[in-house]
Amino acid sequence: MKRLALFLLAAMSVQAVEIIAHRGFSARAPENTLGAFELAWKHGSDACELDVYLTADGKTAVIHDKDTKRTAGVKLDVAASKQAELTALGAGLWKGKEWANEKIPTLEQALATLPKGKQRFFIEVKCGAEIVPELKRILEPMKDRAAQLAIIAFKRDAAAESKKAMPWIKVYRLASGKTKDKRPTDLTQLIADTKADQLDGLDLSMADFPWDEAMVKQIRGAGFGLYVWTVNKPADVKRFAELGVDGITTDDPVMARETLAKP
Repeated sequence: MKRLALFLLAAMSVQAVEIIAHRGFSARAPENTLGAFELAWKHGSDACELDVYLTADGKTAVIHDKDTKRTAGVKLDVAASKQAELTALGAGLWKGKEWANEKIPTLEQALATLPKGKQRFFIEVKCGAEIVPELKRILEPMKDRAAQLAIIAFKRDAAAESKKAMPWIKVYRLASGKTKDKRPTDLTQLIADTKADQLDGLDLSMADFPWDEAMVKQIRGAGFGLYVWTVNKPADVKRFAELGVDGITTDDPVMARETLAKP
Protein backbone atom coordinates (compact mmCIF):
# COMPACT_ATOMS: atom_id res chain seq x y z
CA MET A 1 0.00 0.00 0.00
CA LYS A 2 2.84 2.38 0.87
CA ARG A 3 4.55 1.64 -2.46
CA LEU A 4 1.30 2.34 -4.33
CA ALA A 5 0.88 5.64 -2.48
CA LEU A 6 4.41 6.70 -3.42
CA PHE A 7 3.79 5.74 -7.05
CA LEU A 8 0.59 7.78 -7.18
CA LEU A 9 2.32 10.75 -5.55
CA ALA A 10 5.13 10.59 -8.12
CA ALA A 11 2.61 10.35 -10.97
CA MET A 12 0.73 13.41 -9.68
CA SER A 13 4.02 15.32 -9.38
CA VAL A 14 4.94 14.52 -13.00
CA GLN A 15 1.54 15.65 -14.28
CA ALA A 16 1.79 18.91 -12.29
CA VAL A 17 4.98 20.02 -14.04
CA GLU A 18 4.55 23.36 -15.83
CA ILE A 19 5.32 23.17 -19.56
CA ILE A 20 6.93 26.42 -20.74
CA ALA A 21 7.18 27.11 -24.48
CA HIS A 22 10.68 28.45 -25.14
CA ARG A 23 10.38 31.74 -27.05
CA GLY A 24 6.87 30.55 -27.83
CA PHE A 25 6.29 27.35 -29.82
CA SER A 26 9.71 27.80 -31.42
CA ALA A 27 9.91 24.26 -32.81
CA ARG A 28 7.14 25.17 -35.26
CA ALA A 29 6.98 28.97 -35.39
CA PRO A 30 9.55 31.79 -35.56
CA GLU A 31 10.84 32.41 -32.05
CA ASN A 32 9.74 35.42 -30.00
CA THR A 33 6.92 36.37 -32.37
CA LEU A 34 3.21 36.82 -31.75
CA GLY A 35 2.61 33.82 -33.97
CA ALA A 36 4.85 31.65 -31.80
CA PHE A 37 3.09 32.74 -28.60
CA GLU A 38 -0.38 32.30 -30.04
CA LEU A 39 0.50 28.83 -31.36
CA ALA A 40 1.76 27.85 -27.90
CA TRP A 41 -1.46 29.03 -26.25
CA LYS A 42 -3.51 27.21 -28.91
CA HIS A 43 -1.75 23.97 -28.07
CA GLY A 44 -2.32 24.32 -24.33
CA SER A 45 1.11 25.39 -23.12
CA ASP A 46 1.10 26.33 -19.44
CA ALA A 47 3.45 29.23 -20.11
CA CYS A 48 5.58 30.97 -22.71
CA GLU A 49 9.07 32.32 -22.23
CA LEU A 50 10.19 35.43 -24.08
CA ASP A 51 13.32 37.58 -24.27
CA VAL A 52 13.25 41.35 -23.91
CA TYR A 53 15.76 44.17 -24.43
CA LEU A 54 15.61 47.86 -23.69
CA THR A 55 15.84 49.88 -26.90
CA ALA A 56 17.80 53.08 -27.50
CA ASP A 57 14.67 55.16 -26.87
CA GLY A 58 13.88 53.45 -23.56
CA LYS A 59 11.23 51.06 -24.87
CA THR A 60 11.15 47.30 -25.39
CA ALA A 61 11.81 44.77 -28.13
CA VAL A 62 11.12 41.05 -27.81
CA ILE A 63 14.15 39.32 -29.33
CA HIS A 64 16.84 36.93 -28.11
CA ASP A 65 19.99 38.08 -29.89
CA LYS A 66 21.90 41.31 -29.40
CA ASP A 67 21.34 42.10 -33.06
CA THR A 68 18.62 41.32 -35.58
CA LYS A 69 20.69 39.52 -38.25
CA ARG A 70 19.73 35.90 -37.51
CA THR A 71 15.97 36.34 -37.28
CA ALA A 72 15.34 39.45 -39.37
CA GLY A 73 18.06 39.17 -42.02
CA VAL A 74 19.12 42.79 -41.49
CA LYS A 75 21.71 43.61 -38.85
CA LEU A 76 20.69 46.22 -36.28
CA ASP A 77 22.13 46.44 -32.79
CA VAL A 78 19.05 46.08 -30.59
CA ALA A 79 20.22 48.29 -27.72
CA ALA A 80 21.38 51.00 -30.14
CA SER A 81 18.17 51.02 -32.19
CA LYS A 82 14.80 52.66 -31.60
CA GLN A 83 11.75 50.53 -30.97
CA ALA A 84 10.05 51.59 -34.21
CA GLU A 85 13.12 50.61 -36.23
CA LEU A 86 13.09 47.15 -34.70
CA THR A 87 9.36 46.47 -34.84
CA ALA A 88 9.33 47.37 -38.54
CA LEU A 89 11.56 44.39 -39.30
CA GLY A 90 10.22 41.04 -40.43
CA ALA A 91 11.08 38.23 -38.03
CA GLY A 92 9.35 35.20 -39.50
CA LEU A 93 10.40 34.56 -43.08
CA TRP A 94 13.47 32.56 -42.02
CA LYS A 95 11.09 29.97 -40.53
CA GLY A 96 8.88 29.71 -43.62
CA LYS A 97 6.79 31.73 -46.09
CA GLU A 98 3.67 31.27 -43.97
CA TRP A 99 5.33 33.43 -41.28
CA ALA A 100 6.29 36.30 -43.60
CA ASN A 101 4.07 38.82 -41.80
CA GLU A 102 5.59 38.27 -38.36
CA LYS A 103 7.45 41.25 -36.89
CA ILE A 104 9.67 41.80 -33.86
CA PRO A 105 7.04 42.56 -31.18
CA THR A 106 7.07 44.94 -28.27
CA LEU A 107 6.61 43.53 -24.79
CA GLU A 108 3.12 45.04 -24.65
CA GLN A 109 2.15 43.26 -27.86
CA ALA A 110 3.46 39.94 -26.59
CA LEU A 111 1.66 40.27 -23.25
CA ALA A 112 -1.58 41.05 -25.08
CA THR A 113 -1.64 37.46 -26.37
CA LEU A 114 -1.79 36.06 -22.82
CA PRO A 115 -5.15 34.38 -22.20
CA LYS A 116 -7.07 35.14 -19.04
CA GLY A 117 -6.65 32.36 -16.52
CA LYS A 118 -3.69 30.36 -15.26
CA GLN A 119 -1.29 30.47 -18.20
CA ARG A 120 1.62 32.86 -17.82
CA PHE A 121 4.65 34.53 -19.34
CA PHE A 122 8.25 34.11 -18.17
CA ILE A 123 9.89 37.40 -19.16
CA GLU A 124 13.63 37.02 -19.61
CA VAL A 125 15.57 40.25 -19.19
CA LYS A 126 18.42 40.16 -21.71
CA CYS A 127 20.00 43.44 -20.63
CA GLY A 128 20.71 44.88 -17.19
CA ALA A 129 18.74 46.65 -14.48
CA GLU A 130 18.30 49.72 -16.68
CA ILE A 131 15.16 48.09 -18.10
CA VAL A 132 13.42 47.79 -14.72
CA PRO A 133 11.59 51.15 -14.72
CA GLU A 134 10.12 50.41 -18.15
CA LEU A 135 9.21 46.87 -17.09
CA LYS A 136 7.44 48.25 -14.06
CA ARG A 137 5.53 50.76 -16.18
CA ILE A 138 4.32 47.99 -18.50
CA LEU A 139 3.59 45.36 -15.85
CA GLU A 140 2.04 47.50 -13.09
CA PRO A 141 -1.37 47.63 -14.84
CA MET A 142 -1.31 43.80 -14.80
CA LYS A 143 -0.84 43.60 -11.04
CA ASP A 144 -4.19 41.84 -10.64
CA ARG A 145 -2.77 39.11 -12.91
CA ALA A 146 0.46 38.72 -10.96
CA ALA A 147 0.12 34.91 -10.91
CA GLN A 148 0.37 34.98 -14.71
CA LEU A 149 3.74 36.72 -14.75
CA ALA A 150 7.32 35.87 -13.86
CA ILE A 151 10.67 37.54 -14.52
CA ILE A 152 13.87 35.61 -15.16
CA ALA A 153 17.39 36.96 -15.63
CA PHE A 154 21.01 35.84 -15.78
CA LYS A 155 22.34 39.16 -14.55
CA ARG A 156 22.10 39.46 -10.79
CA ASP A 157 21.36 43.18 -10.82
CA ALA A 158 18.50 42.76 -13.29
CA ALA A 159 16.88 40.05 -11.16
CA ALA A 160 17.42 41.80 -7.85
CA GLU A 161 16.20 45.21 -9.02
CA SER A 162 13.15 43.64 -10.66
CA LYS A 163 12.18 42.03 -7.36
CA LYS A 164 12.73 45.27 -5.43
CA ALA A 165 10.63 47.27 -7.87
CA MET A 166 7.91 44.65 -8.27
CA PRO A 167 7.82 42.43 -5.16
CA TRP A 168 4.43 41.12 -6.29
CA ILE A 169 5.99 39.28 -9.26
CA LYS A 170 7.87 35.99 -9.00
CA VAL A 171 11.51 36.49 -10.01
CA TYR A 172 13.91 33.64 -10.76
CA ARG A 173 17.66 33.71 -11.33
CA LEU A 174 18.84 32.07 -14.53
CA ALA A 175 22.14 30.21 -14.59
CA SER A 176 24.18 27.97 -16.84
CA GLY A 177 26.11 25.04 -15.43
CA LYS A 178 29.39 26.67 -16.40
CA THR A 179 30.62 30.23 -16.07
CA LYS A 180 31.91 32.28 -19.00
CA ASP A 181 35.44 31.08 -18.24
CA LYS A 182 34.20 27.44 -18.45
CA ARG A 183 34.36 26.76 -14.73
CA PRO A 184 31.53 24.87 -13.00
CA THR A 185 28.95 27.21 -11.51
CA ASP A 186 29.13 27.26 -7.72
CA LEU A 187 25.60 26.17 -6.88
CA THR A 188 25.98 26.82 -3.16
CA GLN A 189 27.04 30.42 -3.82
CA LEU A 190 24.28 30.84 -6.39
CA ILE A 191 21.71 29.72 -3.83
CA ALA A 192 23.17 32.10 -1.24
CA ASP A 193 23.09 35.05 -3.67
CA THR A 194 19.54 34.25 -4.75
CA LYS A 195 18.39 34.06 -1.14
CA ALA A 196 20.16 37.33 -0.28
CA ASP A 197 18.36 39.02 -3.18
CA GLN A 198 15.03 37.66 -1.88
CA LEU A 199 14.22 36.00 -5.19
CA ASP A 200 11.77 33.17 -5.63
CA GLY A 201 13.98 30.48 -7.08
CA LEU A 202 16.28 29.25 -9.82
CA ASP A 203 15.87 28.54 -13.53
CA LEU A 204 18.81 26.34 -14.52
CA SER A 205 20.30 24.88 -17.67
CA MET A 206 19.87 21.13 -18.07
CA ALA A 207 23.51 20.99 -19.17
CA ASP A 208 26.58 20.84 -16.91
CA PHE A 209 24.78 20.97 -13.55
CA PRO A 210 24.98 17.73 -11.50
CA TRP A 211 21.24 17.08 -11.70
CA ASP A 212 20.15 14.45 -9.18
CA GLU A 213 17.91 14.12 -6.13
CA ALA A 214 20.57 15.63 -3.86
CA MET A 215 20.85 18.74 -6.02
CA VAL A 216 17.09 19.22 -6.10
CA LYS A 217 16.92 18.70 -2.33
CA GLN A 218 19.63 21.34 -1.82
CA ILE A 219 17.68 23.90 -3.85
CA ARG A 220 14.35 22.99 -2.29
CA GLY A 221 15.95 23.30 1.13
CA ALA A 222 16.42 27.01 0.41
CA GLY A 223 12.68 27.31 -0.15
CA PHE A 224 13.11 27.92 -3.86
CA GLY A 225 11.04 27.20 -6.94
CA LEU A 226 13.01 25.24 -9.54
CA TYR A 227 12.84 25.33 -13.33
CA VAL A 228 15.01 23.80 -16.06
CA TRP A 229 15.84 24.77 -19.68
CA THR A 230 15.92 23.88 -22.61
CA VAL A 231 14.64 20.28 -22.64
CA ASN A 232 13.84 18.88 -26.09
CA LYS A 233 14.13 15.09 -25.76
CA PRO A 234 11.30 12.95 -24.31
CA ALA A 235 13.66 10.98 -22.06
CA ASP A 236 14.98 14.21 -20.53
CA VAL A 237 11.46 15.61 -20.07
CA LYS A 238 10.55 12.48 -18.14
CA ARG A 239 13.76 12.58 -16.09
CA PHE A 240 13.35 16.17 -14.94
CA ALA A 241 9.68 15.69 -14.17
CA GLU A 242 10.54 12.70 -11.99
CA LEU A 243 13.21 14.76 -10.23
CA GLY A 244 10.39 17.09 -9.19
CA VAL A 245 11.13 20.39 -10.93
CA ASP A 246 8.30 22.92 -11.05
CA GLY A 247 8.59 23.60 -14.75
CA ILE A 248 10.32 22.49 -17.94
CA THR A 249 11.17 24.95 -20.70
CA THR A 250 11.10 23.36 -24.16
CA ASP A 251 11.01 24.32 -27.82
CA ASP A 252 8.25 21.71 -28.32
CA PRO A 253 5.53 21.95 -25.67
CA VAL A 254 3.34 19.39 -27.48
CA MET A 255 6.09 16.78 -27.28
CA ALA A 256 6.63 17.55 -23.60
CA ARG A 257 2.94 17.30 -22.76
CA GLU A 258 2.52 14.04 -24.69
CA THR A 259 5.60 12.61 -22.98
CA LEU A 260 4.24 13.37 -19.52
CA ALA A 261 0.85 11.92 -20.42
CA LYS A 262 2.37 8.52 -21.09
CA PRO A 263 2.47 6.02 -18.18
